[in-house]
Amino acid sequence: MDVPEDLEIFPKDAVSAFAERGFMLDVSRGRVPTMPALETIVRLLAALRFNRLQLYVEHTFAFRGHEEVWRDASPLTPEEIRRLDALCRARGIELVPNLNSFGHVERWLKHARYKPLAECPDGFYHELFKMRRAAGTFAPGEESADFMGALYREYLPNFSSKLFNVGGDEPWELGQGRSRGLCAARGKRAVYLEHMARLKKRAEACGRKIMFWADVLLGEDGEIPADFVRGTVPVIWGYEADHPFDAQCARVREALAKAGGDPGGFLVAPGTSSWLSFGTRQTNALANVRAACAAAKRHGARGVLLTTWGDFGYHNPPAADLVPLVACAAEMRGGAREGDVRAALLALFRDDDAFVDALLEFGGLDDFFAKKITNRSLIRELFFARGEAFAKLMDGVSAGEVAAAKNACARALSSAERSRADRGGFRVAVEMAFAALRRAEAFLKNDADALAAVEAEAAGPLKERFAEAWRRFDREGGLAESLAYFS
Repeated sequence: MDVPEDLEIFPKDAVSAFAERGFMLDVSRGRVPTMPALETIVRLLAALRFNRLQLYVEHTFAFRGHEEVWRDASPLTPEEIRRLDALCRARGIELVPNLNSFGHVERWLKHARYKPLAECPDGFYHELFKMRRAAGTFAPGEESADFMGALYREYLPNFSSKLFNVGGDEPWELGQGRSRGLCAARGKRAVYLEHMARLKKRAEACGRKIMFWADVLLGEDGEIPADFVRGTVPVIWGYEADHPFDAQCARVREALAKAGGDPGGFLVAPGTSSWLSFGTRQTNALANVRAACAAAKRHGARGVLLTTWGDFGYHNPPAADLVPLVACAAEMRGGAREGDVRAALLALFRDDDAFVDALLEFGGLDDFFAKKITNRSLIRELFFARGEAFAKLMDGVSAGEVAAAKNACARALSSAERSRADRGGFRVAVEMAFAALRRAEAFLKNDADALAAVEAEAAGPLKERFAEAWRRFDREGGLAESLAYFS
């Protein structure tokens, strides 16, 4: 996915509503981009006038003495981070360090050496997923804070930025294990904030000001503690079109004002809606981005941080982020007018109309279905689901919906094949969506032979083409985990 060095999609003197215009890329759920791919991302962000980049890290940094955690992940090295930091600075972008420090640490806690740090070393019952899950959250306390502090001292010197995203989102099992009594006596949010304050102290000892995900802070009604938010940058995230950004921005702004700091010193984080999808949820992404940017502007937020994730196999190709990225850049410049996204894409891809047509048509495939699944694509689920899970997904899906989506996908595939290049793993993503729709069609027709043929294609040629596309952009680490979903 080539981006010319001198490309300017938005002029340098174009006025933005926001001082901070950021993009956060997940590099921990499987895909760790190669250095050439990261350099391409930086050029793209510069052309779109983003000025912040974060790489979401859980375990994909080569920490000394912790090789068992990152050995098979193709991690980023200190030298690579420093090189990327310099590249960003040369293009007016601040590379902000990001290291999740409380929850989402499954890839650490699965190793026996780190289990004593876990809230629930033997796993826990996940209320959202209605199933037992492996340990994924540190127990709050000085021991786990000291552990993270040691990682900070190794990690942070590789970045020139004085900001640091410590994460802190979704500590699912907090209060179910070692902190059960404490949470019962004092309340879960109070225990959470006390531990986040420990992490803040360790980050400040490294000369960094923390930002953190604000979901736990906003998860309870009532006043947000001013003492905690003082000297921090809360990040309000939400990924559906109807997320209550306005109400949450108002609460955080009030807390920052009472803390005596900049009341607009927070970020609003929409998403690309590409994860758990092949790139077919653009309608939700664009509405989510518009709502986030509008709320951020109304409440005087410092900036916007567009996020993209790779949950459960990272099957979303890099190309799936392109339309939301361009749309977010336009919204941050004052609003995307009709035709702006297409014009920017044509400028980016040197008038390759076929690719742009394919990208835009493909992005609307989930709109053909009345059935929606929160935070994921029905089409992606139809590709991977097996047995009773597949039959349940098909409940309420009509033949007309499948046929309409399949025809649109066929048009997107035809356009992709006419394109001058296969960019960002896009073509195999369209092929996988087309296979999912053919599978749904065969199921509704009760055509066992056609169903078996599609499933054999998915487990064979499509799996191989997916791996080939992955290797063009991303490192080997994580690929085996992603491919396991195909079987």
